[in-house]
Amino acid sequence: MLTASVHAQHLHVDARIIDAKTGERLPFASVYISGQNSTISNAEGEFAIDADSTDVLRISYVGYKTVHLRAVDIGQEVLLSSLGTDYIINKVLERHKKEQKKYGKKKSNFFYRQVSKSNRQCTAFLESFFSAKSAYELSDLQLVTGRYVSVASHRTMNPTNYFTFAQIPLYSKPVRLLVGEQLVPLRKDYNRFFETDVEVISDGERRIYVLYFIPLNPNFWSVTARLFVDAKTFEVLRYQGYGNNDRVWHREHSGEEEPFAKRDIEPANYSFVVNYQHVNGFAEVQSVHFLVTYEHDGNRYETTGMMFNVADRFVKGKTTMTFSDNLMNEISKGKKNNDKHYDRKFWERLEIVKRTPVEDEVVELFERDNLFGVF
Repeated sequence: MLTASVHAQHLHVDARIIDAKTGERLPFASVYISGQNSTISNAEGEFAIDADSTDVLRISYVGYKTVHLRAVDIGQEVLLSSLGTDYIINKVLERHKKEQKKYGKKKSNFFYRQVSKSNRQCTAFLESFFSAKSAYELSDLQLVTGRYVSVASHRTMNPTNYFTFAQIPLYSKPVRLLVGEQLVPLRKDYNRFFETDVEVISDGERRIYVLYFIPLNPNFWSVTARLFVDAKTFEVLRYQGYGNNDRVWHREHSGEEEPFAKRDIEPANYSFVVNYQHVNGFAEVQSVHFLVTYEHDGNRYETTGMMFNVADRFVKGKTTMTFSDNLMNEISKGKKNNDKHYDRKFWERLEIVKRTPVEDEVVELFERDNLFGVF
């Protein structure tokens, strides 16, 4: 009776990991046999590891398809194929769909601050608290409380509608594009409207996909944006970009009889950053920052706004908001028609986000002259 035995041979595997399409070397790729026997490629994409001929190496790199190769079959190069933007974006869409279904009605509370300037001179300051649905983007805002001051003089704008710029959409259903609809990155038919690209970066703790969305038609009302996504979980981490073809109302104060008689539509520069947190199991808006600037008759107008998630803090009541461009009017309504008051101690106690020196100066001036309007 004859028996055969197979003896594993000891090998020293020495190879280079490269992009199968571009030939680019892939640094710091993972090469794994077991917990006690693993390595990574160096800055030139090269690696070396001792293995038995029967061992199977798992070679992986963020943004690329993982390969499993027998040690005996590995030559001088290991080719990895990129997953491509389609794969990554669809994974993000899948996660969005699941989280929206489970957490889409979850609400949180937000602190809002807005500062408006005309030729670098402050013309309005506003702070308020909102309750809002917070998954991926803000919606269904309810006003909790607020205060504001507006210095209305000739040739200064009435910057009342800019809080709507904080409601930055990320997802849109893939339906027929409607008149007046803004094009945003997360939609199943994104490739009809956007050119996309991806790069991989690291924040020192994890690999991150940076997805680029560039409008194919620059004449659409749309955004040019970057979406930062965790490469392992496909969680959305950050959304930032700028608007294309944004417009704002410009209003000028012209006297007591017709306080805002003149109103023009002006092209505006608009940029934004949205950061997300995942402490509640879904991509929840953690903070928003936006900047809107435009020019009119040689004057420059600027409004900055920010929102910050304060969770369950500072909620005393909620006032349902009908859609209004005038947030100051909404604040002025009060809980009842004549229930206007200003609790200075409340605002002194709640400096949720540290003010800049300019903002401190504005608040001190307006507090001193008792100019804040609130409920």
